[in-house]
Amino acid sequence: MANKEQAKVLPTTGKNGEKAVVDKKSQPAVAKAKKPQASGTPPKKRRFTFFGDIIGELRKVVWPTRQETIRLTLIVIGLCVVMGLILGAVDYGFSELVAKVFLGGK
Repeated sequence: MANKEQAKVLPTTGKNGEKAVVDKKSQPAVAKAKKPQASGTPPKKRRFTFFGDIIGELRKVVWPTRQETIRLTLIVIGLCVVMGLILGAVDYGFSELVAKVFLGGK
């Protein structure tokens, strides 16, 4: 509160007409709220322009070629198969270990 009072007391001009220097660090920062701007278009019209903007953005997208899509799909399927085999082997190994150690060698 002292900063606000000090800012009010400080003169803007000195005795000889020179401007007084006010330290901005000593004054509190005031956040200004933005008021929503009323656009000239009705809400229904804005919805349709939104979908038009979506279509415009989708036209800018560089889509992969058919060969790239097939190649990347095969890579993903291959990695899934490999990871499935690895996790299956680890699961089988742990189940055998648990069966032999804790269940007495079934």
